Amino acid sequence: MRHCSRALRAAATVALPFVVSLAGCGGGDYSDTARVTGTVTYKGKPVPSMMVNFMPTGEKGGRPSWGKTDADGKFELALDADNKGAVKGHHKVYITPPATTIDGGTSKASKKALAEAAGLTPEEMMSIRSKYGAEDITKYEVDVKNNPEVVEIKLE
Repeated sequence: MRHCSRALRAAATVALPFVVSLAGCGGGDYSDTARVTGTVTYKGKPVPSMMVNFMPTGEKGGRPSWGKTDADGKFELALDADNKGAVKGHHKVYITPPATTIDGGTSKASKKALAEAAGLTPEEMMSIRSKYGAEDITKYEVDVKNNPEVVEIKLE
């Protein structure tokens, strides 16, 4: 009987950390999120084929969200592959091309291809990237308060 008890304790000692680690792998708490849709325009015209990134700020923080604009500049944000929306609260918004090129978008041909995919000139794409292309440089911010929330992102 003692031998069985030791084996059981040893198995529990090995399995317990694994079971506890799985507790954090669930779907997460999405109770304080909102469905977020909207449109991205640049100087009044829709911007297709761009990634819209929402990064929560402030004390609450939270999980970032993203979405890709369609041909009409419309997007819907996702928290992950299974959950739509964004965490409620204040967000910095940055806009990026959905993909890069082999050379990272540095050649003239690459810059032109990325811009054309978004219906922009290379100069317009550079303007967007220099003003809104990363979390640390963008000044575009929004508050997600309602569920659903519609956000019109007007880039100039």
